[in-house]
Amino acid sequence: MEYSRYCCSRWEQLMCLGGCTVLSTLLAWLFYRSWFGMILVVPVYVFLRKEYEKMKIQQRKEQLLREFKAGIQAVSASLLAGYSMENAWKEGEKELRQLYGESSMMCREFCRINGAVQMNRSLEGALLEFAARSDCEEIESFAEVFSFAKRGGGDFAGVIESTVWKLSGRIEVEQEIATVLAGKRLEGRVMNGMPILILAYLNISSGDYLDPLYGSVSGVLVMSGALAVYGGALKLSGRILDIHL
Repeated sequence: MEYSRYCCSRWEQLMCLGGCTVLSTLLAWLFYRSWFGMILVVPVYVFLRKEYEKMKIQQRKEQLLREFKAGIQAVSASLLAGYSMENAWKEGEKELRQLYGESSMMCREFCRINGAVQMNRSLEGALLEFAARSDCEEIESFAEVFSFAKRGGGDFAGVIESTVWKLSGRIEVEQEIATVLAGKRLEGRVMNGMPILILAYLNISSGDYLDPLYGSVSGVLVMSGALAVYGGALKLSGRILDIHL
C-alpha cells in the first residue's frame, strides 16, 4: 500500500459529487443568481475531492504512526528480554494483532516484513521498503537508524531502545499539537463560513440592495473576483493550520 495516495471508493465519489452539487447550487444562487453558475460544480468537485483525499491520507498516517509506535515498543521490549531480532519482530506482530486486530495497517506490515525475512530477505531492507511507502518522516528516520545499527553492530538493543524513546516522544508531541490545533481548526471553519452566511443574509433580507451585482457583466466580474478571493482565503487558512514538526 502506498500511504501517500488515497483512492476514493464509488460511495465516497458519490458523496463528494452530491456535496459539490449542493454547494455549487448555493454558490450559483449567492454569487450569480443564475443556473449558469452551476459550471462551478467541476472546479468545486476537483477541490473538494482533493481536500477529502488529503484529509484521509493525513488520518491514515496518524493511525499508522500510533500503530507503529506500539509495534516498535513491543520490538524493543522483546530485544531487552533477550529475544533475537527476528523473533522480536514476530513478537511485535503478535502484540499488534492483540491491540489493533489482524486487519490493522501495521499488523499487515509486520506480517509482510516477517514474511520477507522468512524468504531470506534482510530485515533492514524490508523495513526500508515499508518506510519508503509510508511517506512518514518518523518511520523513515527509524528505518535508517535501524539499518545503520544493524550494519554497525555494537549495543544494538540499546540503540533501538534510545531511538524508540525519542521517536515515541516526537509522536506524542505531534499528537499534542493536533489536540491544541483542533479548537483553532473549528474556529477557522466557522470564520470560513461567515462570508457565505453574510451574503445569504443580505440576499434574503435586502435583495434589492445587491441587485446591481447581478445580471450585468460588471456585476459578474465583481462577484467572480470575490469568489476567487474567498477560495484563496480558504486555501490560505488551511495552510496556516497545517502545522507539523
